[in-house]
Amino acid sequence: MEILEFGNEEKEKIILIHGFQSPYQVWDDYIKYYEKNYHIIVPILQGHNIKVKDNFSSFKDCVKEIEDYYISRYGYDVYAIFGMSMGGIIAANIWQSNRLNIKNIIFDGSPLVSYPKIMKSYFVNFYLNVTHKSQQRDKKTIEQAINSIISEDKLEEFLQVLDNMSDITIKNYLNEWANYKLPKDIDKTKTKVYYYHGTKLNEMLAKRTAKYLKKYYPNSKIICFKGKGHCEVSLMKPKEMIKELDKVLVKKK
Repeated sequence: MEILEFGNEEKEKIILIHGFQSPYQVWDDYIKYYEKNYHIIVPILQGHNIKVKDNFSSFKDCVKEIEDYYISRYGYDVYAIFGMSMGGIIAANIWQSNRLNIKNIIFDGSPLVSYPKIMKSYFVNFYLNVTHKSQQRDKKTIEQAINSIISEDKLEEFLQVLDNMSDITIKNYLNEWANYKLPKDIDKTKTKVYYYHGTKLNEMLAKRTAKYLKKYYPNSKIICFKGKGHCEVSLMKPKEMIKELDKVLVKKK
């Protein structure tokens, strides 16, 4: 796994974890804004690096690699981790492993509750089909992707990620996702939890996750973007999302 770093190493650390099939460049605006006052760490998840042909194995392996890298350089304290979509499952696994002391953990649309197993074959076939069509540059598929799962200015990087992504990686991610559910008993005292989600149909699992968090982590803060789709604000309107994140990340004087 390649891990990128930006900003002053002496500053507090923020880890940004992109979602499934997203290029790490979705963080460009966030890096540019926050690197002045924080040190930004951006893992390129397994199966997403256009320079390397690697396959995703498991959330556990990803988490260990990120943690080992971080601890060897910066110790155990992390100011914030922000996981977008499936990147939030990686963040949640880091949180529950309890190796790092995380002050703030932030999720956007992350499906932290398992979905019905009957849906697994549907999801696998759907993502394989869309990926193959994108690799073939099917016009309709690409048009549907723009401004729904990727902004037009990041389209080229998005397609490069899909071009380099194997069927094995897709199946492994979806298998891991199908089997994941956030535990109910992670230490609630040292980490502040923030969860963002939209209200459109493709946020069904996100809305279930929000209810789950409020039940088992009652001090978590849930922020709902009415009328928005999955990670729509984070992906399509990063300046708006940054304003929301400032409420969490910028310390009041």
